[in-house]
Amino acid sequence: MSTKGTNYFAPLLAAAMLVALFVGHLIERDTTGGVDIYMARAATQIENVPLDIGPFKGRETTVAPAAVELLQPNRILQRRYTVLETGEWFSLLIVHCKIAKDMYGHFPPNCYPRSGWTQAWDPVELVLKAGDMTIPSKRYRFTREDGILTEQMDILSFFVLPSGQTRFGSDMELVDMSSRLTWTNKLGAAQVQILTPSEMTDQRRREIWDMVLDTIAPVLHTIAEGPA
Repeated sequence: MSTKGTNYFAPLLAAAMLVALFVGHLIERDTTGGVDIYMARAATQIENVPLDIGPFKGRETTVAPAAVELLQPNRILQRRYTVLETGEWFSLLIVHCKIAKDMYGHFPPNCYPRSGWTQAWDPVELVLKAGDMTIPSKRYRFTREDGILTEQMDILSFFVLPSGQTRFGSDMELVDMSSRLTWTNKLGAAQVQILTPSEMTDQRRREIWDMVLDTIAPVLHTIAEGPA
């Protein structure tokens, strides 16, 4: 009797498993397609960041091949913006990685010392605004000596993630939490850095931060929103 029961239910169980596998495949395919569309949308927004921001004229700067190899980016924007009449400048870096964990090596306390920079003091925590978005950030100062001159620069840095209750943050813990799950890890992560000369006044630096954040707000919103 038990043998007949087993034989009777076996085809039903096999059919149920096939249906489950098929549905799972459809869900995975649909999810993957959604991520691909999201990545393309984010890349387009980054590419559309204007070359002119206020009185500043931007130009593309060379991205180090080692950085591309490390980050495996969906898109990188690296530009130097200058007021041609005065020489005033800032640099803007936006990195969007396809895999969240690939961002580990690009945390300022990790990447700048590898290029010969020394962190001058503990970072200052800040909270900035871009449209309706609240952005916890950190300001770093790094120095570098070449035996003759000492360079100094300030870096405003924050991360953007498309998952979780917190979409913006300044610490690697945010990226680490996202990278622990396969699904959220595949949604990627972005980092924004605004570099300014250390001799710039704090008031002027803040004006530049606000101007840049207003300009790149569509990028931040698209990345934080995630797949539709």
